[in-house]
Amino acid sequence: MERKDFETWLDNISVTFLSLRDLQKNETLDHLISLSGAVQLRHLSNHLETLLKQDFLKLLPLELSFYLLKWLDPQTLLTCCLVSKQWNKVISACTEVWQTACKNLGWQIDDSAILRMKQLEDHEAFETSSLIGHSARVYALYYKDGLLCTGSDDLSAKLWDVSTGQCVYGIQTHTCAAVKFDEQKLVTGSFDNTVACWEWSSGARTQHFRGHTGAFISSLNPHPLSYMGHLELQMLFVPVFTIAL
Repeated sequence: MERKDFETWLDNISVTFLSLRDLQKNETLDHLISLSGAVQLRHLSNHLETLLKQDFLKLLPLELSFYLLKWLDPQTLLTCCLVSKQWNKVISACTEVWQTACKNLGWQIDDSAILRMKQLEDHEAFETSSLIGHSARVYALYYKDGLLCTGSDDLSAKLWDVSTGQCVYGIQTHTCAAVKFDEQKLVTGSFDNTVACWEWSSGARTQHFRGHTGAFISSLNPHPLSYMGHLELQMLFVPVFTIAL
């Protein structure tokens, strides 16, 4: 039979077959199978598994697939991911499924941590405030225990309570390139090539050290005021622990 004639015949047979009742369709298939040879039976066998076993996860809407997957335990979910690339793609795409699985295992998601990460990404993680008081640029900063010391080119140093924004002490100094402090005293390194020690309460300069030929930028000693009784000895050795310009 020519191809064109075959296609016409097949169309006519299809129309007739669709009009039959289920029992008649079954009888027709039985009759066709009985007339088939080895080639046709092999062809039918190869396609029968595909026809009978439908991939429901592929056919269902994603919303319904996600709903069904939520009822599976974590181990079964992992096994399902190995079924096919399509299953792996669908299961991996559903965040809610894995969240439910984690909760079933007793794992909790820290919502506050997620919020902090988002705030960091959006540059909204920190609150900013301004401390107003200096009349020239602030060059030196030192923070400790909720207190912030600032040294400025306006020949002053101030101690601030960070939580309230209030100035605790303000004293007249030289230009400040570096500052360190404790509860009673302040040590400053200056652009005038000297180092000085001051009392917060009175604002008086108690010690003054000369010897550098350039600005005193900072002391590398992390605890320069740990032993106030030996301050003179410490500061005499400042050239060993400094970077000078």
